[in-house]
Amino acid sequence: MTTPHDQTNPYHHAHAHGPAVAPGSLRCPECGEPARPVPPRRWPLDGFASRPATSHHDGTPLCPVPGPHGSQPAEPIATPTQARLTIWQAVRQSWLIHPDWTVADHLAWLNDEAYNTGTLTGDPAEVVGRWLAEHRRTASMSRPADEARVYMVACGDRVAVFDSADEAGVTAATMTGGNLEPVTLCLTEAQWDQAHAVLRAQRPHIAVTDARSGRAAGAS
Repeated sequence: MTTPHDQTNPYHHAHAHGPAVAPGSLRCPECGEPARPVPPRRWPLDGFASRPATSHHDGTPLCPVPGPHGSQPAEPIATPTQARLTIWQAVRQSWLIHPDWTVADHLAWLNDEAYNTGTLTGDPAEVVGRWLAEHRRTASMSRPADEARVYMVACGDRVAVFDSADEAGVTAATMTGGNLEPVTLCLTEAQWDQAHAVLRAQRPHIAVTDARSGRAAGAS
């Protein structure tokens, strides 16, 4: 199963009211990977240089660039982004992309993205768990026969979509035979379009293969 991070962000309290910019709007200018307004988890120059204010999403400092006193982490650059999602919207979009995530996974991701779950009414784990249960319930409800379906198979950093449940099942079975743990999900085309847009904007490293008939083959 792919989880957002191995541990929650120890610097969350410094950003309890959210970052100055929307999540997903910062990038490392050297490698192009998303950056976050959170200090690196580990900083080898403690005692010699101030810990940077930003890091890659895996908690490492941004890529080194020449500075006045030698190499130093690059300064992040801002990229265009949509308005900041509400916590409910963020959980729903993450669920569409990562249907295998647990409540703890979602809370860790929200924490990592500087969402303040303390503003929720009630225990955050109970609230997010209730949202996820409702998402799963509505996704499993029967849909009109003439409504197009998209069958998504997600495993690690790869996502494939099909217009046939059988094709999706064969792919999932092949992955399972390779000792992987794929997750399958049936979505409407609108739900998939929404999830795909979020993937491209916030998780560009994930490889997406559209294997539906009439579509251009290959990764998108």
